[in-house]
Amino acid sequence: MPEFLKKFISFFITINSGILLVIGLFTIGDETIPADYIWKIFIISALTALVTAGVFSINPKRPMKRFVNVLIFIGHFISLCAIVFIGGTKFGWFEFSVKGLLWVAGSVGVVYIFTALIYILSAKKEAKDLNAALKDFKE
Repeated sequence: MPEFLKKFISFFITINSGILLVIGLFTIGDETIPADYIWKIFIISALTALVTAGVFSINPKRPMKRFVNVLIFIGHFISLCAIVFIGGTKFGWFEFSVKGLLWVAGSVGVVYIFTALIYILSAKKEAKDLNAALKDFKE
């Protein structure tokens, strides 16, 4: 399977879970959420996973400077906020206002942290497995 598609699917699943987590936190006390939210969550998850997979597919020939990495991070976060804000206002999740934008930034931040933690833990496990395989290969 092409690398981009693998990244897209992985980010889609993780982002979708993060969005469900955020919606779950915001709807504590409500008995149900509308059934059409499921498709809306899938749409937002797919759009943000597409952007995220694109950003994390950047593979420069030389290491990028820290400043460039920070700019990419900020641009990525802003693009995710824009997708969620536009989609969320169309879907009735947020109001088109400064308050709505702040809710979006907070929600995207929670999903961003959730996704980062999943990938950090996954990378640590992968590094541990690779080191163990290298150790076994040397022996």
